[in-house]
Amino acid sequence: MSGPDHRRSVLFIAGDLSGDAYTSRLAQCLADRHPDFILHALGGRHLGEVVKKTGGVWIADTTNCSAIGLSIVVRIYLWARWFQFKMRRFVRSHSLDAVVLCDWGAFNCRQLDFFNREGIPILYYFPPRSWQRTGNAGLRFAPFVTRVATPFAWSAARLNAVGGRADWVGHPLLEAPPDARSRESLREEFGVEANEKLIALLPGSRVSEIRVLGPRLAAVAAVLSRERPIKFVVPVPEPLLDKVRGYFPPTVKVLVERATDALRACDVAIVKTGSATLEAVAAGAPQVTVYDLGRAQRIEWVLLWMWKKIPFIAMPNIILQRMIVPELLGLNCRTETIIAAVNELLDRDEARRLMESGYEEIREHLGAKLSPGATERTVEILEEMIRESIVKKDSPPSNRL
Repeated sequence: MSGPDHRRSVLFIAGDLSGDAYTSRLAQCLADRHPDFILHALGGRHLGEVVKKTGGVWIADTTNCSAIGLSIVVRIYLWARWFQFKMRRFVRSHSLDAVVLCDWGAFNCRQLDFFNREGIPILYYFPPRSWQRTGNAGLRFAPFVTRVATPFAWSAARLNAVGGRADWVGHPLLEAPPDARSRESLREEFGVEANEKLIALLPGSRVSEIRVLGPRLAAVAAVLSRERPIKFVVPVPEPLLDKVRGYFPPTVKVLVERATDALRACDVAIVKTGSATLEAVAAGAPQVTVYDLGRAQRIEWVLLWMWKKIPFIAMPNIILQRMIVPELLGLNCRTETIIAAVNELLDRDEARRLMESGYEEIREHLGAKLSPGATERTVEILEEMIRESIVKKDSPPSNRL
C-alpha cells in the first residue's frame, strides 16, 4: 500500500481500559499486516507498547480518563484539555494517513472538526452509544467521519440512515486469544479443589469504583467462605493492584489483568456493570452485576438521572432488552442481596441454563457468525480508507466550467 519513499502513518486514540485493549489488538493486527507502517497513539499502556514497537510516538497515557458522573468529569477536565493540546500539536507536525478513534465520545467527538480541517480520514471504532436502538443520541457524529466499525448490526443501520458509512464488524471479545488455556488448567493454577467453587470478583477499573465496591465484595467473600468450600479471584488493572489488595485477605488471590482467565475458570462472577459484563458473556460465566456510587454521585443520580427511569444498566440486559442477569444497584447493592443472587446461580441448574440461553442470543448480536472477526474486518476497513485516500490525492483535479 505504501510507496518506497513514504511509510504510512496512523494515529489511534482510546480513553479507557476496554478501549485500550480493543485498540491495541487492532493496532497489533495492522502492524503485523504492514510492518512498514508507523503507528502513534493517545491511549493506554497496551496501545502505547504496540505503537512504540513500530517506531511511533505514544503521545500520552489516557488510563482512567473515562468518566461517569459530572463530579468525575470536572476532575478530569484539565487532563482532557492537556491531552487535546498535546495530540493536536503532534498532528500538526506529523503526516498522518488516517486516525482511528475508539469510543470515548466526550473527547473524540470534539476532535472531528480538527481532523477534518487537517484533511485526515477518520475511522470510528466502537462509536459512542452503539448499543442504543432508538433516539438521536450517538448519531450526530456520523456524517463527519470517513467510516465507522461498530459491534452491533442495529448501530450500523442507524448510522447509515443518517448519512454515515458504517459496517457491522462484531465484537472483539468473541475472538479467542491464541494462548487461551483450558478451564481445568486455570482452576488448578488458582488452587481450586474438586469440592470447591470458584467465584470471580470484578470490582471495576476506576479508583472510584474500587473505593465503593472493594469493601462490599470483600464482605461478600468473607460470608460466602464461611458457608461453603469456596475460593475467590479478583482480576484488576495493574495500577490498582495495591489498592485492591488492601481490601482482601491473603487467602483471596488478586490477579493482574487476567479478567478473561478468571471468568473462564469461575463458577459464578460478581461483575461491576460495564464492558466486563460482556466479557462474562463471552467466557460463559454466570454472573451477578453490581454497582453503587459514592455520596456525591448518588445525589447527582437522584437529581439528574433517576427520573429518566432507565430500564436496564447491565449490557447483557440492554442488548436483549430484557432481564437475564441480576442487576443489584445502589441501595440494593448490599452484602445479603449479592450473596442471595450468587447462591441462586450456584445451587439452581435452571437459573444457570436460562442465563446461558440468553448468552447464546447475545453472542449472535455480537457477531459470533461473522467472518472475519471484528479486529481483522476493522483493519480491512482501515486499509480500504487509506487506499481510497491515496487514490483521491493522486487523482488530477477535475476540469470545471
